[in-house]
Amino acid sequence: MLADQLFLRSAEWPPETDTGEEVRTADVFSGCGAMSLGVWEACRAARKRMKPILAVDTDPVALKVFKKNFPSVIERDDDITQLLDSPLGASPSKSEKTLAELAGRIDLLLGGPPCQGHSDLNNHTRRADPKNGLYERMARFAEVVKARNIIIENVPAVMHDKGRVVDATARVLTGLGYSLDHGIVEISTLGVPQRRRRHVLVASLKRAVTLDKMIGNYERSAPNVRWAISDLRWRNSGSLLDVPSTPTTRNRKRIEYLFKHDLYDLPDSKRPDCHRLYSHTYRSVYGRLRWDKPAQTITGGFGCMGQGRFVHPGQTRTITPHEAARLQFIPDFFNFEEVESRTAMAQIIGNAVPPKLTYVIALELLR
Repeated sequence: MLADQLFLRSAEWPPETDTGEEVRTADVFSGCGAMSLGVWEACRAARKRMKPILAVDTDPVALKVFKKNFPSVIERDDDITQLLDSPLGASPSKSEKTLAELAGRIDLLLGGPPCQGHSDLNNHTRRADPKNGLYERMARFAEVVKARNIIIENVPAVMHDKGRVVDATARVLTGLGYSLDHGIVEISTLGVPQRRRRHVLVASLKRAVTLDKMIGNYERSAPNVRWAISDLRWRNSGSLLDVPSTPTTRNRKRIEYLFKHDLYDLPDSKRPDCHRLYSHTYRSVYGRLRWDKPAQTITGGFGCMGQGRFVHPGQTRTITPHEAARLQFIPDFFNFEEVESRTAMAQIIGNAVPPKLTYVIALELLR
């Protein structure tokens, strides 16, 4: 646990080998590159060299962050359906042949397809959002590029999609010769200071895959919030990363009420009418983090107490982007300087996949 803490607090990228086997990666729906960061650290631990070949996302700011941290990568600010524009099983189109030539050999394909359509918080298009089908584009990438190993991450509710995208993807990958397994992983059991359940699909052309065994090799007790962010309590670098959001007048009073009465859950009497007047199950919303427990799931709303349990445990404010990044297991050396908007910063950090997940899986795949 001490090694993990030192890793998170490091201001400089740890040295990597310059002589080991090269591991070529492609990151689709890449965001800022947190999944790739986990693979980078796994390669370092395995005395190999990660070479990021391709990053694809529709968020240009997130891609700038990716490029800043992995300068050699070719970033594509494109809709993946334009790059992979043919149905599963079809002969490669012109654009798909171009993509295959650009990628070359891919040892590890990573992807976190948009999950809002699957989320239990989405009451509008849940289970039937057209974007849910983007999950299958990971299988199409495998068809076209023949990636040796694949890691796909999503919310647990992806299993209940009306189009059964996980089953369809697994069926195609199995038909291509991949050994495959998928299931739900509680990321806090890997040493991440945050409760976060994710669905993970792992596939390999090189070895038999058993997800429980892969994860079980690294399970441990979850560190708490104090372990992750206590050293940042008075940090004031002046950068966007270390400045908390400014609450509304009502939320400021709610935060002060929590501290005045030494509470961690806001009473219904102090909540908005939608909570105060009606039965609800959102106990953690408007709540305060506890020093001695892991955080609850970090989202892009961490700057607002009305979006979750995001009030700092020891100060009358919500957590900063820097603290949110730490709770996501994103280390200090990861560079967010390209982000100029508070909203963009929150979304990029909140949407990130804790790198510890891809670290443990990649380490097993690369052995």
